[in-house]
Amino acid sequence: MDNIDIKSYISRFKERLDGFISYYLDKLIASHEENEALSRLYTLFKEAGTGGKCIRGSLVKLGYEIISGCPAGDEILPAAAAFEILQTGILGHDDIIDKSPLRRCRDSIWRAASGRDDDPAARHYGVSQAICLGDIGIILANRLVAESDFEPPLRYEAMTVFHDVQMNTIDGEMLDVYLSHQKAYGDETGILQMTRLKTAWYTVIGPMQLGAVLAGAGRIQKSYIEEFGESLGIAFQMKDDILGVRASENEIGKSNKSDISEGKVTLLAYYALKNASQSERERLLSVYGQADISESDRQTVTSIFESTGAFSAVTKRAKSCLAAARGKIPLLTQNETHAVLLNQLVDLMFFSSV
Repeated sequence: MDNIDIKSYISRFKERLDGFISYYLDKLIASHEENEALSRLYTLFKEAGTGGKCIRGSLVKLGYEIISGCPAGDEILPAAAAFEILQTGILGHDDIIDKSPLRRCRDSIWRAASGRDDDPAARHYGVSQAICLGDIGIILANRLVAESDFEPPLRYEAMTVFHDVQMNTIDGEMLDVYLSHQKAYGDETGILQMTRLKTAWYTVIGPMQLGAVLAGAGRIQKSYIEEFGESLGIAFQMKDDILGVRASENEIGKSNKSDISEGKVTLLAYYALKNASQSERERLLSVYGQADISESDRQTVTSIFESTGAFSAVTKRAKSCLAAARGKIPLLTQNETHAVLLNQLVDLMFFSSV
């Protein structure tokens, strides 16, 4: 791995992992070929998983290599694929919750299954099938870890980690829904707890720990991964919140109005309402959380996030988290190549378009 950068590390592994996932899902589709409806739905699930960046799958591999000290072979592919397939399933559910019609610049699973969203019956059908396919994704992911080619004690530990990831992610999602429902924009503690559970565990801690335990990581090593991943994951979510309202739909591959129309409880909203004048507060709340918003409404929100210092406050806080993540790298590894990759990962997940 000498002289390899994190982008090359991910892209090289992505090619191998994409091939494995395609083969695995093609077998699933073929097993249902006698039923055209099921075959078509499983094909839709496979298509929904294409175009991803393979960050999580690559972190499974990196976590394994940090602990084992040697390159991972094909034995790591099922566990890495498990995270990518889990993501497809979870995003299918997430797009229903968020009422998001787009994912990766194309129709989300519920919309693709429905064929249209202007007819209530068709929409209900699409949502119903997306729920089922999301469940299938979670089941397949667990099966991949359970059936991976490692000794039983390592597989058992890996399943424990993988279940922890799923529980934490769902807890975080429930908190996300609850906070938005309650319009709890002043609950800074709740926002950070939700971010840690929903994003940090699912995006960084879980993938790295899964690979690490398959290489025999102990409690202390897992705790260092958790500390590193918590800081990086929270910073990543802060960046995502900013892009979610500031970037174009082409840049983020999904709606740039959905966070606003859902009234998402984020640190951006927290700082904006904390620092807003009465006039700014009234203007923001007249738009934030409204079902149908225009491009002008989105610009109103971003303007208030700018004038109240919310964008700068969240960016400053995120950079503090990034510094904390970098500070944990010497504890995670003494290997120079791995340390370089981890430092580049910090940059990639916050400063670059990944």
